[in-house]
Amino acid sequence: MRITLLLIVVLIVTLSFSVINQASSKELKAPSMFDNGPAVITAIKLEADEVVSLVLLESVISLARLAVLADGCQAVEGNYSIELTADGARNKPETNVAKIISSENSELIVLNATIEEPDSYLGQNIKIHQSKKSKLKETLFSEYTSVAIINRELTLLSMQSNANIFGQNKALIPYQNLLIKHFYLEQKPGKKKQYIMGWGEASLSKAGFPSNQFWVRFKALKANGGLKRVVFQEDQLVGPSACRIVIDSTVDIKKENKKEMQKIFVLKGVMIIRSQSYKKDATPLLNGF
Repeated sequence: MRITLLLIVVLIVTLSFSVINQASSKELKAPSMFDNGPAVITAIKLEADEVVSLVLLESVISLARLAVLADGCQAVEGNYSIELTADGARNKPETNVAKIISSENSELIVLNATIEEPDSYLGQNIKIHQSKKSKLKETLFSEYTSVAIINRELTLLSMQSNANIFGQNKALIPYQNLLIKHFYLEQKPGKKKQYIMGWGEASLSKAGFPSNQFWVRFKALKANGGLKRVVFQEDQLVGPSACRIVIDSTVDIKKENKKEMQKIFVLKGVMIIRSQSYKKDATPLLNGF
């Protein structure tokens, strides 16, 4: 009986090695769509003030995600006005500013961006910080910061955001938000308009523990050499209820800074946070323009 069992084991091992050898001898090939090599990355051209404006908007929606995780979508549901001014100047956070305005709260949430010296090979780092403690409805934020890293071609963005949020027992709880997003250009045949499309994912953690995810989408209209409209649309993937966050913003006429003798990029719009059902009239869709 023992000899029979031993023979069976030896036979199984021998057959296994034979299968492994046959599999390893076969050449692994990439799908035929890659026969001509990887697709060429089309670099996206934007001015410095436009780039920092997009990063500031990323910080605004990042802050909203953290508020949804901290207190729930229904607690922060509503419409918020957004005003953004940027000149793209390096190491001047006072001239690259985003403001979140709520009709239910007289306190503004103010975010400032510090643009670091770009690396000619790697890309650009931009740091965002909250000017002072402030609320999104009743969610009290303290020390919100984020670091965005954008590659040279403006096709890939990674961002890490951190904030301390006051809990129900008035103790500060650390939250973190990690984002990865890919951008690409899309131009319809016969039209001069260009669209910058974006897809990605955001993961959120509370006190160091993974807690939530958002599916993130982005669309920007570029015409006559500059941005005209920018829309973010994000959906919560984990949680007790559905939650969508939308930012819809348009470019205002560039104002002139007479002291610095340069124009200032101005974006104005609305951030909408909705739980449960999504109403078409209240939540702009990405394919709506």
